[in-house]
Amino acid sequence: MSPINNDWQFKHALDDMDGYHQRQVAALFVRNVLDLNPDPRVLKALEVASNYDSDPDEMNSTIKSIMQAVLESHARCGAACKWSDQAGYYVARAAAACLTPRSFTLGKDPAWQAALSCRMARTSATLDCLDCEPVTESLKQHKILSDYLESLKGTEP
Repeated sequence: MSPINNDWQFKHALDDMDGYHQRQVAALFVRNVLDLNPDPRVLKALEVASNYDSDPDEMNSTIKSIMQAVLESHARCGAACKWSDQAGYYVARAAAACLTPRSFTLGKDPAWQAALSCRMARTSATLDCLDCEPVTESLKQHKILSDYLESLKGTEP
């Protein structure tokens, strides 16, 4: 497979993935912005999303836990919040997307939702930093997905 170079290719590659691979690659996207939200519930969500044999009860309890993290981080983002707080909220949303069943996403892939939230997280974080170089999270995600797809050649979950 050739490398993914734009969002059209990116989105189509995600569209072709089953639920497990969607969760796995979404977790990889979130790990790339994990520095923006140290909440252990985010890490737990990524662990459960990446595990092929995740127990349905564990998934349900982790979904409830990460949704609580989303609500708590959103509550910190009032009118006078720092952009870094907003970044943490988007990371929590991305982690929640990793565990969201496709049937609940109104036709939008969970990995795509996670990717967009990760991009918003990185953008928010750079707005708070006057001496930071701009980061193009989408280019990093293109590489992450290309590498992931390459690693799948000849394997099955």
